Amino acid sequence: MLLGRSSECARLLALIDKARGGESGALLIRGEAGIGKTSLISYVAAQADDLMRLGTRGVEVESDLPYVGLADLLRPVLHFLDRIPERQAAALTGALALGPAVAQDRFAVAAGTLSLFGAIAEEGPVLVTVDDAQWLDPYSLDALAFATRRLGREGVVVLFTTRDELEEPASRLASIETMTLGGLDADSAHRLIAEEGTARLTEGEAARLLAEARGNPLALIELPALLAGSGADGDDTEAPLPIGELLAHTFGSAVARLPQEAQDAMLLLAVLGTRPLAGTEAALRAHDLSYESLEAAEAAGLVVEERDGYAFRHPLVRSAVYHGATPVRRRRAHHAIARSLQGATAPALEQYAWHLAASGAEPDEHVASLLENAASGAPETLAYPLASRLYERAARFTPEGQRKAERLLCAARASQAAGSLNEAAAILDRALEHAEQLNTQLDIRQLRCYLDVQRGRPTRSRELLRSAVDEAEKVDPALAAVMLGGIALTELAVGDLTAAQRTSETAMKLAETAHQTLLPVRLLRTLVLLLGGDAEAGRTLLRELAQPLASPDPAFPYPLSGVGGLCHLAAEELDEAHGLLDRAAYTARGSSAVGLLSHLLCTLAVVEFWRGRWSSSVAHADEAVRLAEATGRLIEVPRGLAGLARTEAALNREEDCRKHAAQTMEWAAATELPMDAARARGALGLLELGLGRFEEAVHRLEEVRAFSRTHGRGDGLYLTWAADLADAYVHLHMPKEAREVLEVLEYEGSRGHRPVTAGAAARCRGLLEPNDPEAASRHMQRSLALLAERPVPFERARTEFAWGEQLRRQGRRSEARPLLERAHATFERLGASGWAARVAAELHAAGGTEVRPERAPLERLTPQEMQVALVVGRGLTNHEVAERLFLSVKTVEFHLSNIYRKLDGVHRRAQLVRLLAQASEASAV
Repeated sequence: MLLGRSSECARLLALIDKARGGESGALLIRGEAGIGKTSLISYVAAQADDLMRLGTRGVEVESDLPYVGLADLLRPVLHFLDRIPERQAAALTGALALGPAVAQDRFAVAAGTLSLFGAIAEEGPVLVTVDDAQWLDPYSLDALAFATRRLGREGVVVLFTTRDELEEPASRLASIETMTLGGLDADSAHRLIAEEGTARLTEGEAARLLAEARGNPLALIELPALLAGSGADGDDTEAPLPIGELLAHTFGSAVARLPQEAQDAMLLLAVLGTRPLAGTEAALRAHDLSYESLEAAEAAGLVVEERDGYAFRHPLVRSAVYHGATPVRRRRAHHAIARSLQGATAPALEQYAWHLAASGAEPDEHVASLLENAASGAPETLAYPLASRLYERAARFTPEGQRKAERLLCAARASQAAGSLNEAAAILDRALEHAEQLNTQLDIRQLRCYLDVQRGRPTRSRELLRSAVDEAEKVDPALAAVMLGGIALTELAVGDLTAAQRTSETAMKLAETAHQTLLPVRLLRTLVLLLGGDAEAGRTLLRELAQPLASPDPAFPYPLSGVGGLCHLAAEELDEAHGLLDRAAYTARGSSAVGLLSHLLCTLAVVEFWRGRWSSSVAHADEAVRLAEATGRLIEVPRGLAGLARTEAALNREEDCRKHAAQTMEWAAATELPMDAARARGALGLLELGLGRFEEAVHRLEEVRAFSRTHGRGDGLYLTWAADLADAYVHLHMPKEAREVLEVLEYEGSRGHRPVTAGAAARCRGLLEPNDPEAASRHMQRSLALLAERPVPFERARTEFAWGEQLRRQGRRSEARPLLERAHATFERLGASGWAARVAAELHAAGGTEVRPERAPLERLTPQEMQVALVVGRGLTNHEVAERLFLSVKTVEFHLSNIYRKLDGVHRRAQLVRLLAQASEASAV
């Protein structure tokens, strides 16, 4: 057991024991330099010699090189690549420069990393250590964080270490459990000095050491040599130096005492970073040095010999060597290495450019062209992250002006395609400073807008594009039309339909002026018309767009399939919406387009709610939120949470509904998306309505009504409130207020053929005719006839309940019973327990007997189990399911075994497929 670390060791060894039992786990270990993070994971690794060990360490000089850390980690297990899905294996080999590169979203690399971990774990438990994660390149860190978050039943333990004072790596690993290492206690510190001390100290010097080291083990070992003979005593009133500075001073002094040849070799080693043995030897020889040059450093305990060559004893030694050298010596070292890499191809070309830049080289068009040519390779031969870095390096060697802006714009596009939205936005800001031509400036602003929308900053997005449209109109009306389409999309995202109507109309006129048929512009105009304008014209446009929507350009910044799904939802064409979104989501899974997938799943969750497939709705919304958070598509987080809250409201999962509604409102405030906050309030209104708390329902729904009025919206299937509010008013005996709301519903139902809204309006009209039984029955019959046109079982049951309740109160109990029985059966089948309880009370009062049909067995599944079941239902193998859900095969097998355990009589895939088909048919009844 490590001295003074018994509880920490026990915690880590518990993770190892769980891995032996097939359970995965992860831990982020934080602490200052020298506190013992590396010693802790080394100790645990020694105790876990029966586990396969994979490890890497971040190196400061390599932190700008994409995937260099991941390549180092996975190098020993590349022979497992043929066991993971082909697309993911191709993404990994391309990103790690191990084979032909492919243009992939960076999350295909992350998914491949997860699959590879799972494949390795089939041979036995695995221990993965990532030391000094603060210096790991962001691409590697994100891939490992993504994979770690999705581990389940593989038997893989992942341990990260990072410096306490650096927040960025910790933020990227925010969802991983954290353990912070403090200093050793006084007894352990005294024992360590006695056992490991490098010099004899006086009593005063020992007291000063304990005060300065503050329990830091490395300081307790290294500082005695600095303090010995100094005469320092424990009463020194100088403020103690930070531990890092103290240790750097100690190591710097040790380096300075070495022969010049050893210092030169160490500087070269510090600059080279992680490099295989042969590469390091070649670099040393090129500078008339060799491994023998490092013998003095080894004797001084500053470097150690490892299997692949020499390595620094501690990262602080590398830092002391590099930063202790004069700027001239550092530049010379970088320049020498750049010379040795001349003529290299990607990705070594990236290292060449990095070292050349670090050497202080001036702009050079020859170098810039070389890098640009490498970056602009065909998509099938170059990975996006590497292309982005090469374009950035090309811009670094480009003189100020237009060409620099163009290369930075290319870098930003590649970075966006790689899924690095924040990096792309930062590059665009630099590009705009150098752009001289108007078209380039407009392209930059347009892309910046899309990034801001995705990152949850729609207000800034709209301002950027609005300022550019007038200029674009003069030089390129088609571009101006597409920009206006982007503004309309942003206005719809915040819920401002009035503004979106004006903007989309102007965009259509510009497109006509340019004599171009622009799918994005026409699609957004279609959505605006369906939401609040001429719905019949919107339907006509939607029919015309059916063919291009079947195969939209996946590279276009607008999520075209997602907008198409919203169009069908607004038109109340639920089966068509489901078909389009389901196909698009399946395609996005196959191509690892994770960012697009989160958008599609958010809308698909809403569609499935209306179709009565609530288990699927929860599963889609839950996955959408997790993927959106992982990819930085912050705009999708409140959308998914609001969808979750509404379905949970209908299911009477009060605690979950309130939690997700509150989270939605927090996210909506942070991302400037008030419409999602309104959707969350609507979900709370539905929850209160189902529980019979009508005053609370009115309070929540009136807030949604106010939002709708302010932003020119009526009522629809995406933002729905009017039918619920009218229902609550009726139960509170407030007919005047109910009629005012009914006017909104009847207007919306009259805009084209919208049978769901019209059916809800007819139900409310019937509720407002308590003294005219014949008129009330006529309205209720019309409501059921309209609702029968669409697969909306919840809405049909609400009409049956409302009519049966009305008939029972009129004393017509025999007529009420069959209606109440059907409503009760539907609510029970859907899992709407609050509504079922209300119907049961009415049914009992009507002299009926409630029959509790068996709940849908799929309700027993967790959201992730349901998602696995849905994909298995397509007839895919476990490997294919794992690829599409970004899970390991072992986790899929674990979920599948739980599914079989929870679903009585389901023991094979064919039975599960049959059950899913039956559930789909039942939801439409």
